[in-house]
Amino acid sequence: MARSINEIQESILESINSDTELNALEVLTTNEKDNLTSSSKVAIWRLFVFVISVSFWTIEKLFDTLKQEIEELLYLLKPHKPSWYRKKVLDFQFGQELNEKDYYDNTNLTVKQIEDAKVVKYAAVVEINSILYIKVAAQQDAIRVRLSDDQEAALIQYIKLIRDAGVKVRLVNRDADLLKLEIDAYYNPLEIDANGARLDGSDNEPLQNKLQQYLKEFEFNGELVLTKLTDQLQQVQGIEMPVIKNASYKFGNQVDWTEINETYQSDAGHMKINTEDLTINWIPRDVTL
Repeated sequence: MARSINEIQESILESINSDTELNALEVLTTNEKDNLTSSSKVAIWRLFVFVISVSFWTIEKLFDTLKQEIEELLYLLKPHKPSWYRKKVLDFQFGQELNEKDYYDNTNLTVKQIEDAKVVKYAAVVEINSILYIKVAAQQDAIRVRLSDDQEAALIQYIKLIRDAGVKVRLVNRDADLLKLEIDAYYNPLEIDANGARLDGSDNEPLQNKLQQYLKEFEFNGELVLTKLTDQLQQVQGIEMPVIKNASYKFGNQVDWTEINETYQSDAGHMKINTEDLTINWIPRDVTL
């Protein structure tokens, strides 16, 4: 970015003051010396500095203009990667007008207004059969939720404006996939009671809370791996051996559950488990004598 004329002048003046050779001026007459070394703002040497500063400023502004033109040409010529689409979707501002250069003019908006307008909090882009599937989710009370119908409609129009010509895009904005689990939880009876609550009263549902925390913090559009989930549940104090006996999922308008063998890539990009879909068989582990 080009420096201001004042910044360039200050830089030159600082160099003059710090260089003893520039202050010698031995070859000049006394009268010439007085004019060139004068501290007056209209001294000849200060006028020279100003002229040179304006020249440098003009050159730097021209380079800025050239850089901007080159970046715009590259922007128009270079096909975009899925990561670009993800960033652009996260930058979407609900209720704001998009200018001709595919970005928002936020000059008169506060930081809070900008952040409130960015309703897409999670996004992932997956390419399948030459179609880009853009999965999105909003956030409400620290929980991932689908965008509202109005937000979805505006986002679709936004994507149509920013996408590369010829690129097929599908927006996936759905409620979280439902997860169903049956777990054999072998617990230490010195720490956990028969209903899964801690005996010290600190947590009535430590295993359930760990599961909910795991799903809440799970990477958006990440892959659910039952072995890794088991490792997470085993970190609960007092739970010695959690065994996932059955796992299944369903999404959208599906009625039937589909079994998960070991891994599952969620359709909506996020998952949740309802209380009625979680079965825990509490099994005490005898203390070894």
